[in-house]
Amino acid sequence: MKRPEGMSREAFALLGGSNPVIPSHLLDGLKKKDKLAKPKASTKGTVIYRYKQFKNQARDDGLELRHWVKGYKDANGRIRDAQEGDYAFAKYNKKVTLYRYDGEEWLNIISRDNGLAAMGWTKEETDYLLDMLEAYDLRFVVVADRYNFPNGPPRSLEDLKDRYYAIARRLLVAREGTEATLLNNQLLRQPYNAAAERARRAALNTLMARSNAAEASENEILEQARVVEDKRKAEHAAASAQAAAAAAAAAKKNAVAVVPKPPPPVAEEAAFNPGDLIYPQDFHNAPMQMGMPSLLNAHLEAFWPQPGVYARGVHTRETAAAQEKQALGSSQ
Repeated sequence: MKRPEGMSREAFALLGGSNPVIPSHLLDGLKKKDKLAKPKASTKGTVIYRYKQFKNQARDDGLELRHWVKGYKDANGRIRDAQEGDYAFAKYNKKVTLYRYDGEEWLNIISRDNGLAAMGWTKEETDYLLDMLEAYDLRFVVVADRYNFPNGPPRSLEDLKDRYYAIARRLLVAREGTEATLLNNQLLRQPYNAAAERARRAALNTLMARSNAAEASENEILEQARVVEDKRKAEHAAASAQAAAAAAAAAKKNAVAVVPKPPPPVAEEAAFNPGDLIYPQDFHNAPMQMGMPSLLNAHLEAFWPQPGVYARGVHTRETAAAQEKQALGSSQ
């Protein structure tokens, strides 16, 4: 943020990088582009509101209602709505996927299935169940509360779920032709188990029906069990530590002191003796004769330099010059 004109440097430093509300008398120093721009006039025309009649496409009863609709009026007096097309809130009318059968599927699939037939449901009662589930969007608790089929036996929540999910699985397999293509379908991967659901609800009812005294007694028993478990863990840890200490003491008592061995003596190197050299069979020099040196004198004869210190560069240049002179002289 740039320091506004008219504000001292010290006062601006106290802001600490924040964005405070600038007093109105300091706005005169701001640039024109920093000022709030006035909103541009709409090119769509003048905004008007009309009280119009509408239909909700999510309903199938043809109900017509009225509400205020925003629109625009251009210079020629023509009016058009801001939101054209279907009712804007019809898209929120979501429907659940409900598996229903037709007459042919009932005759060839549902009625011939021994497992479904053993449930003791008629086609009329099954149709009544599917109509209830469609009306209440598969809310089984609500359906079970309002379920009242004329002259029918009483049905529990588990009975309604078991009947619907059994029909849904049978229809899925029949329409696909095989179960191999439905391995990831939730209805086949985790089929509804009415017996397990009844046992779960019974256990939950028993748990919720406990009195305060029974709950306090169970909590006391659990606390005693926790104390006993902690005591056993402490005793086991103490026994393990005692056994480890005894094993360490026994190992220390039976340990034998290991004296480090002295290092082997280093043999002194013997002086070099040329007579100890072994020559190959094709070597023509005598065993005690020294080999041919690699240095040549001015006459290109092998020689052994005298012991001493030589300037390598000077000696080499002098020897090379003498050799060159001797070679040129002999060639002439």
